[in-house]
This record gives sequence, structure tokens and C-alpha cells, in this order.
Amino acid sequence: MLGLVLVMHETLADAMLDCIRHILGSVPEGLVAVNVPAAEDVEHTVAHVREQALKVNSGSGVVFLTDLFGATPSNAAVRAGSELTEVPTVLVSGVNLPMLVRALGFRELSVSQVVERLVMGGRNGIVSTGATAPQRQTFNPAESDDSARNQHQQ
Repeated sequence: MLGLVLVMHETLADAMLDCIRHILGSVPEGLVAVNVPAAEDVEHTVAHVREQALKVNSGSGVVFLTDLFGATPSNAAVRAGSELTEVPTVLVSGVNLPMLVRALGFRELSVSQVVERLVMGGRNGIVSTGATAPQRQTFNPAESDDSARNQHQQ
């Protein structure tokens, strides 16, 4: 099973874990967060990311999920991954909550197989709504307190 390491600015990684805990009831094994404070030494960050990657690696590899490509968390994850020559790693940047939920569902796949699915999940999780119904579906005429009202939700 793939290990997942969230590497993000300040407390964003912990906030993502809180969201997963809210959705699933608990944080699944093999998912960890590394928060990167603004004043933290880069060498310390790289060492911490590497340590967490080794902790969640069960032999299948590790996916680093970062918030902003090219920023310190992303660069630290790239360096940590390059130092883990015996562990297959990949970095996926621009993480959002739909992408993270999808990552949890694809952990049985190989590192190379999961990347495209994660990027697609992140893009598909971005939805714009306006005057139309959610995801261009027709509105459900059920009463607002009717249990059938929200059956269109995924």
C-alpha cells in the first residue's frame, strides 16, 4: 500500500488531516502530515519529510502531496524523495481535498499508476456552479426535508 505524506505550509497539512478525519471518522494508516513553518531550516524540513516517508513506506512507495509547486514544502519533498533511492516516490503538487480523498482510494496501485488518477481527481474536484444545478443536473423537486432530496450527491 502506498504511503502518503502531506507536506504543506504552516498548519495546512494538519487541516487536511482534520478534514479526512471528519469525512472518514479517522485518519487512515499510512497517511501523515508535515507542516512547514515559515522560519524552519530547510535541512530540518528535508530530514523530517524523509523520516515521515520512511515511516509510511510499506514497500510500495510514497506519494508526496504538496500545496504549491516550487515552494519550500514542495522543494523539500523533492529533495527527500531523491535521497530515498531505495523507495519509489512521486510528488503531486496543488493538492486539494478531492485529490486527497482519491489518493486514499488508489493506494493499492503502483506509484506510477496513481499519479494520473490524482491529477485528474484534483481537476475534477474543481466545480463551478451558478444558475444551474450542481454538476449540471436537474433540480430535485423533493421537499427540503425529504430524504430523497439529496440523492444526486456523490
